[in-house]
Amino acid sequence: MVQIKPEDLVEDVIQKYPQTVKIFMDFDFPCLICGEPVWGTIKENADRSGVTGDKFDKMMEALNKAVENE
Repeated sequence: MVQIKPEDLVEDVIQKYPQTVKIFMDFDFPCLICGEPVWGTIKENADRSGVTGDKFDKMMEALNKAVENE
């Protein structure tokens, strides 16, 4: 069973699981489709974008739900 973790690199997650792009965007992550690269871990980018606390936990749940059948 796949599990996405906060220390996973955003670019790796998006490349392997393209369905996660919409989830990142729904949680106000940096622009992922405008061509601006997103470097670093999910947690690092979440902190920079203000996706913290309960919002971060809900995003991680949504990401893992999106890949649960992979």
